[in-house]
Amino acid sequence: MGKGQISVSRVVRGVFGTATAVSLAIGLLGSEPRWFAFAGATGLIWWGWDLMLEHVFLPVGDWVIGAFAGGELDSRAPETRLTLEDNIRLLERHLEHRTSQKVDINSAIRLEEIYRTVKKDPNRASRVIQTVLDRYPDAPELERFKKADEGEQRR
Repeated sequence: MGKGQISVSRVVRGVFGTATAVSLAIGLLGSEPRWFAFAGATGLIWWGWDLMLEHVFLPVGDWVIGAFAGGELDSRAPETRLTLEDNIRLLERHLEHRTSQKVDINSAIRLEEIYRTVKKDPNRASRVIQTVLDRYPDAPELERFKKADEGEQRR
């Protein structure tokens, strides 16, 4: 919403903010305890409105708009999806730091697919698989790569 636009939220904040400030000033000048109580009550309502607006009304409104308009559920959320390059770096890091056998093998298989199909780099794909084949020669998940490797060696 622009700076000069009027909204319900801005009006409510203005009314309760002004009421809080004015009643506090009257209470200080007249030393009447009822004005201090009124200032406290309007200040509490002002604070409660801001809290409810930020944590209830706006998120629910964004969700409803997203659900009916087919958009994202929270338009204010930053992009959290990893890019292809982020995925490659993450998978390569798994292989470099030798996590568990399962993670190494799954990372290598995914990297092999990315290098072979997306990056069109079959040499790099075969190097990734060869790395885990050297580490885990008896892994059943890598049997299909052993057979493919044997077939290429026969040619």
